[in-house]
Amino acid sequence: MRALFVVGSATLWFACGKHEKPAPPPPPPPKVIRGAVGDSDLRVMLAELASAKACEMMKGDLRSLNAQGRPDITTGVLWIRDCKITNDRTNVTFHLAGLGWQWTDKVQKKAGGTFEVHDYAKFAVDATLEGNIDIAYDTKSHVMSLWYSPTKSPDVKFTPLAALDVDAKGVWSSVLGELSSAFGDSPEEQSKDQAKVEGTEQFQNQLVQGLTVAVNLCTGYQRISTGRPPKGQLGPENPGESLKRAVEFEPGGLLAFGPYAAHDGMHVNVKSDGPVRVGIACADAVYPVADAYVNEKPEPPLKMLAQSDVNGTGSLAVKSQRCKVAVVVRSLAKQKVTFEFQRPPREIAQSTGGAMIHCARDQEVSSGRHGSPGRAAARRR
Repeated sequence: MRALFVVGSATLWFACGKHEKPAPPPPPPPKVIRGAVGDSDLRVMLAELASAKACEMMKGDLRSLNAQGRPDITTGVLWIRDCKITNDRTNVTFHLAGLGWQWTDKVQKKAGGTFEVHDYAKFAVDATLEGNIDIAYDTKSHVMSLWYSPTKSPDVKFTPLAALDVDAKGVWSSVLGELSSAFGDSPEEQSKDQAKVEGTEQFQNQLVQGLTVAVNLCTGYQRISTGRPPKGQLGPENPGESLKRAVEFEPGGLLAFGPYAAHDGMHVNVKSDGPVRVGIACADAVYPVADAYVNEKPEPPLKMLAQSDVNGTGSLAVKSQRCKVAVVVRSLAKQKVTFEFQRPPREIAQSTGGAMIHCARDQEVSSGRHGSPGRAAARRR
């Protein structure tokens, strides 16, 4: 029986092998498009995604305005109230509109008199930018950069919302002031006209440098800035990201920053060389206050989630919030105050969604080289 089984098996194997048809060859892979058409479509997709992301980040933003000639010092705020985009393949048109205010120090001598302006200039700005979007990715830092480069000079409409307070000194100052008032061209109105010229020029010079959205994929840390930071870098820090970004207040000053996601709460460390009142509030409640401040109207009451008066160092925190929040700071001093605040970097990264890719635990992303503080792995969820 064993011999019969062996013979039968051999016969069956031989018979199957003799009559079995060869397996058909595998189908060839589809032709991959690597020409100009494929690249063009990819660039269009990236342009659409990038511009939508940029507008999402900018709309409602309370962005810091740097002092002229002192790029590391914040002296004002731009509230971006509106952001719209139009895509024509890789050509992208941004329309930005907002309100803002910034401290102004001006001294002008004219006809024996000296005219000085020391006041917060309050304004509306409307800008249209036309340009292209490029993408870059640095494999060492894992920073993805979306660069928006204007192809023509931005169209900027800068409108001062109030005449500046002009202090006239000198022999002829009072005479010139009276004459100019009689002819409808007072020093205050002249300062308003000058502010329009200078404000338009300032925004044109800033926006013509382009915009950048940069994201560290290891941490989720993201930043939007003007200009074009080098590949692999997030760009300059904003107030709230470091205690090395100083904010200057003048008496009666009000500044606001944000909005920030606070799904897991928010903590703020504060350092000031004079008395300031620091608060955290829902951003939607801060916007009406900013509108009233710029338009010099009575401010509506603002409900704070947390508030503290600080002269030196201090901190404040809020628990998990459904609303996006803003940091509101008021000067309580009769002289200029320098103020800094910082949210922990890990908390910033986690608030934007955390890590997007897996990175090695020992990978370091130093603030000096790549613009993102701390250890990448420490900020993964």
